[in-house]
Amino acid sequence: MVLVAVLLIVIGVLAWRWKTKVGFPLSSRLVIVQWLGLGLGVVVLLASMAVVVPPGQAGIQILFGKVNDAPLPSGLHFINPFAQVVEMEVRTKNYTMSNVADEGQRKGDDSIAVISSDGLTVKLDATVFYSLQQARLPEIYRTIGPDVEERIVRSEIRASLRDAAAALTATELYTSKRQAFIEQVSKALKAAFEKRGITLEQMLLRNVILPDQITKAINDKIAADQDAQKMAFVLQKEKQEAERKRIEAEGQARAQQIVSQSLTPQIIENNRIQALREIGAKGNLIITPMGGATPMIQVPARK
Repeated sequence: MVLVAVLLIVIGVLAWRWKTKVGFPLSSRLVIVQWLGLGLGVVVLLASMAVVVPPGQAGIQILFGKVNDAPLPSGLHFINPFAQVVEMEVRTKNYTMSNVADEGQRKGDDSIAVISSDGLTVKLDATVFYSLQQARLPEIYRTIGPDVEERIVRSEIRASLRDAAAALTATELYTSKRQAFIEQVSKALKAAFEKRGITLEQMLLRNVILPDQITKAINDKIAADQDAQKMAFVLQKEKQEAERKRIEAEGQARAQQIVSQSLTPQIIENNRIQALREIGAKGNLIITPMGGATPMIQVPARK
């Protein structure tokens, strides 16, 4: 656009000079060409100086190969018309490396293979949220270039995960030391990113894929623990049932003991007499032998 503006201005100047050397009506036409060239040239020149940086972006000015140290925030700016502006995103971005196809920036299996302290290969799925520091964008562009993800983010993620995993066993990565592992990796990534003008916002360990033999061993252990808990519950229940029966039996024996202790020959004889009276009151014939033998009861037939 600058060359177009210069060309239009040159045409306007040449028309201004030629109009004094030619007669009417060519001179009047050159006046039109003069003002049209100068006007359009100025407009195009101003347009080439105006730059609009979109929201979430920042601009880097490059003039004849030299990077300006002052980044352009989002909005309208007027700059040297010969300067080039490269836009770089300052919003939060994420970079995912996953075992699942189409989940990360690369197709296919892009998980990170790490070696644990017990010599096993474990695959990790991770996502990192980061942003570029706007004040350091010129430095980032000079030292790294616009492709920050491939040159810095990806390599630092892999290195930090592998370094931290080397101190833990595969089982610890999957269970007890997982959170401590995430914190260690986040700390290492934050320091590495800060040196490059990148801010680490969050690191997520999405998945830990153990070798098949370790997965089977863990599942077997979980199943054994569940069986042990189930057996302990059954034994506890049986113990409680046995205790209940013991207490019930002791109560019945105690009650029988109390009853047997309270029964005297006189009470028994009195109860027997009362029972015979009740039977006789119903019209039954009772024959009581001498000597305390068992009485004979004749029940009349019903009509």
